Amino acid sequence: MTLYSRQVPHVMGLAVLFCLGCGGPSIKQFDIQPQVLCEGQPAVMHWKADGDLAMTLRLEPPRAGEEECAVEGFDTYAVTLVAHKKGEEALKKVEIGQLRHNAAEPILLATTAVVGSDVIANGDKNVQLWGGYVEVATVAACRHRSIHVQHDNKSVALSPDGAPSAALAGTTLNGSWELRSPLTPEEQQTPALRPKTLQILATVRCRGEKP
Repeated sequence: MTLYSRQVPHVMGLAVLFCLGCGGPSIKQFDIQPQVLCEGQPAVMHWKADGDLAMTLRLEPPRAGEEECAVEGFDTYAVTLVAHKKGEEALKKVEIGQLRHNAAEPILLATTAVVGSDVIANGDKNVQLWGGYVEVATVAACRHRSIHVQHDNKSVALSPDGAPSAALAGTTLNGSWELRSPLTPEEQQTPALRPKTLQILATVRCRGEKP
């Protein structure tokens, strides 16, 4: 993983001149783009900060998840910018991720409605985080439920045995997803038993990456 840095100059108004040297440390801006990196892809950091600056890079522990639908092939790093001044400290942390080959990312969505005998969950995968260069390879149902998936003008019915399907291959991971699952007779009779979330697991790759 390669990180390039660039300091963004301060924009100082006249009023600031009266307080030169009198304030503590501050970090007005610190961002990294992109936040999810493919192999060999650089990221660019921008910051506006006041004080003596230092930066740390730390590998984060794996995200907790269901064992059958866990995150795989994805390393998360915490990049922390620290500003020191007059014995005081200000800091800001940004997380970035490195995709490895055959990575897997769960898609977990809250259920929002019941239509007929189906429970429906819909929502977005963060467009800013997951750039258009990260695409789906396969999708599989989690929690032993049959799930119908609609995404990017494509759809697929996933079996409860967790068998992966390539029907959505080539679509981007980001954007809007809809998951729909039949309710069991017990879930239809007792609303409290209905699932609060639906989940599938997508294996993902960077565009142009060979399977």
